Amino acid sequence: MQIKINSYGSKDEEQLMQLLKLCSEDDVLLHIVNSARLKFAYSAIIDDKLVGILASWKSSFHPYCTYFRILGNPLYNSLNIEEQLLSKVKELKPEDFPLQTSAWETSNNLINIYTNNGFKEIRRTYLPTLEVSNLGEYNLNIRNNYQIKTLEEVLSDEMFMEELTLLVKRIYEQTHLVNPVADINLDKWQELILDDVVQNGSYIYVDENENNIMAYAFLHESDKSDSLDLGWVGAIDKEHKQLIPQLVLNQIEYANKHNFHFIMGEFDTTDEYAMEVLNHFPFAPSPTWITFQKSN
Repeated sequence: MQIKINSYGSKDEEQLMQLLKLCSEDDVLLHIVNSARLKFAYSAIIDDKLVGILASWKSSFHPYCTYFRILGNPLYNSLNIEEQLLSKVKELKPEDFPLQTSAWETSNNLINIYTNNGFKEIRRTYLPTLEVSNLGEYNLNIRNNYQIKTLEEVLSDEMFMEELTLLVKRIYEQTHLVNPVADINLDKWQELILDDVVQNGSYIYVDENENNIMAYAFLHESDKSDSLDLGWVGAIDKEHKQLIPQLVLNQIEYANKHNFHFIMGEFDTTDEYAMEVLNHFPFAPSPTWITFQKSN
């Protein structure tokens, strides 16, 4: 069977949807190939059947690398579809580097292809679910003299919100050094914080004088009606990251009180504040999303 590598077109969309369903993938790739962020996309075709896809794009939030994703039909694994699609990535110019891509840890063949072509793993992202009703009485035994406030309580305090936004920005930048974030203003950062945020379910530790923020944990709406999403977490310094699980416990209590059954997490191994949460609660096991990068 001969594989043809063609530029992706709208005529391929229906077959792409079928491929995503076959591979149990979400529709992120579908959105990318139809977005203004798209750099290029190629289809792998056998006898008019789409058996693979490559899409490359740029991010305005992380603008210093070129992203790409490859997805191949595993039923045609012996035909080296992914390697042929990767050859198109190799045609990129030096100024397009570094290159960044991700794959599920269960995509063993694709991971081997990346590592054999000079890509290095830069982080793992855990995406587990916590069933909040299973916790029962849960005591973290964290003792301190700090106060807990909701985001709603502090939202109208401009100086407080500026301090909070600066702290969120600093921690995010520190935990994404391998793929730096764009230089954006504080208003935009605050928009990111408040996007779909649950104000009464997002908590902040302040010191006894209410002058300094010690830790924070945001909670967000989910696209699933019975779930909420954990958002960014952080602390004023590494010594105070132990405060974060108490804030998350408050979020769990909020979820229970409002009849949500699950809390969804996203934890990067490069983010020790987020990992503090993963290490403190009995999240269900789940596949891991592995991110790779290649410099020129």
